[in-house]
Amino acid sequence: MKNLYFLLTFLITAVQPVIAQTAWRIEPGKYIGNTKLGVSGEELGKQLGHPDGGDAAMGKAWSIWYSHKADNSLDSSRYLAVYLSIGAVGSGNEGMHVKQVRINTASFKTKAGIKVGSSYASVKKAFPHISRAAVYEDTMRHKRLELYDDVKGGIAFEIAGKVCTAVTVHESGESMNTYIQFPGYEGYIKR
Repeated sequence: MKNLYFLLTFLITAVQPVIAQTAWRIEPGKYIGNTKLGVSGEELGKQLGHPDGGDAAMGKAWSIWYSHKADNSLDSSRYLAVYLSIGAVGSGNEGMHVKQVRINTASFKTKAGIKVGSSYASVKKAFPHISRAAVYEDTMRHKRLELYDDVKGGIAFEIAGKVCTAVTVHESGESMNTYIQFPGYEGYIKR
């Protein structure tokens, strides 16, 4: 019995750091933190609770969870956005499933240490296969966003002023532009 106790204690202490590391990891083509691609909308809801915002149309949806301030009010400047799409009827994959996960907080990072706030040069060095997928401009506020995508790898980066402002993980082989426009792009014109 004593040996069983020590074995269980060892297993718990050995596994706990791995789980904690995954919680803040970005794995291209697979997940950001504990939010994994391919998970059903129902499972996502159980994991994260009811979203703070979103938009849905024609079998596609964005669900957004915002950070909370100390007074428990929403901090809309930091978020986790999840894009879901409905599977084809008869495919065995009916229902809403996670297709993209997008974050704009520096808490999450790749194995190479790339995160929101990393320079474009660092992103390009760690992900040499990225290419510019789109450019958006807000002429009223004089802002410009460049979207870089590693389609094969399953990861994309939003770059503003040569700094990463958001990271999106998507299915490998699928462009991040396959789906509807990101929330927060209102007022931006695609160039």
